Amino acid sequence: MLTSEGPWPERADKLKAETNDFESVARQLGRTPRPFRVAARCPFGTPSVIENERARNMPTSFWITCPSLDRAISRLESAGGVRAAQEDVGEEAVEEVHAKHLIRYGTRVAGVGGPGGHVKCLHAFTALHLSGAIPNSVAEWTLERLKKPYPEDACCTVEDGQT
Repeated sequence: MLTSEGPWPERADKLKAETNDFESVARQLGRTPRPFRVAARCPFGTPSVIENERARNMPTSFWITCPSLDRAISRLESAGGVRAAQEDVGEEAVEEVHAKHLIRYGTRVAGVGGPGGHVKCLHAFTALHLSGAIPNSVAEWTLERLKKPYPEDACCTVEDGQT
């Protein structure tokens, strides 16, 4: 059994945290995740954004994993948020984010093809922003409009019986 006691308590604590993160992300996604690193956490300390290991068939590097945040962004998208964000933020500002993403990761945000400031997915822009990788105005627009992206009293990812 791994404990924090012994000559390397920091290593044991880190391994325990990584195991807990893996289990949390697996619960959030409902499947075994591909290799990732935690890029952002919710107010309760649970992963809310992950950065996936680079893969050619996956243009989206950062994913929202927090179910509550994911649902809040989905509600905004289903109410016309993608089009509204693109109009309000403006093509030039969106294109600037795509250009930065292309330079850094080799693709445009969410795999959007061709030039032009197109918003395809508010989740992708928001995950990129919350991770700190590329802060952007599409995510700021999105976050300003979310009523309660996280639960107020407890994490939405904990196992039954945990607090």
